[in-house]
Amino acid sequence: MRRAALCLLAALAAFAAEDPGGWTKAKWGMTDDQLLAAFPEQAVRLDPPEQNGARVAIRSIDLAGAKFDVYFIPSDAGLRKVVLTAQHQPATSLDFLFQTVQNLLVDKYGRPWRSDESAATSLQWSFPTTTIVFDRMRVSGFGTQFLSLIYTRKSPSPTSDNL
Repeated sequence: MRRAALCLLAALAAFAAEDPGGWTKAKWGMTDDQLLAAFPEQAVRLDPPEQNGARVAIRSIDLAGAKFDVYFIPSDAGLRKVVLTAQHQPATSLDFLFQTVQNLLVDKYGRPWRSDESAATSLQWSFPTTTIVFDRMRVSGFGTQFLSLIYTRKSPSPTSDNL
């Protein structure tokens, strides 16, 4: 029995998705200049910064056949969050877009670690240094939906030696 459990754990580890450590070429801790160099044809410096604190952004990328804006949000220690927001889409096409992006995320990272469904749908993947959250919010009465994909650097956790 123990041997079967160890084999199962080894098989699951082999299929586990790798921690992205950021988003594509943007890695946790990068400076604004490093982000601009990593995306030379796409990234722009924001002056003034966005309300969310982003000082660097990509104004339009293609993801699953739709346009998204990308915001790189720093902390004192460099890049800590990447937020992708869907540009204006007809409300009827956002359900299809949500499903398409969800499928791409599941193909890349496996099934979500957590999933909540209500007026807002939230899917979450958790890795050692990264949390990925894919959200869809519906605004009833207006027929409007918002999609966002957020990659966040996890804060270092206390070591078990201190427990």
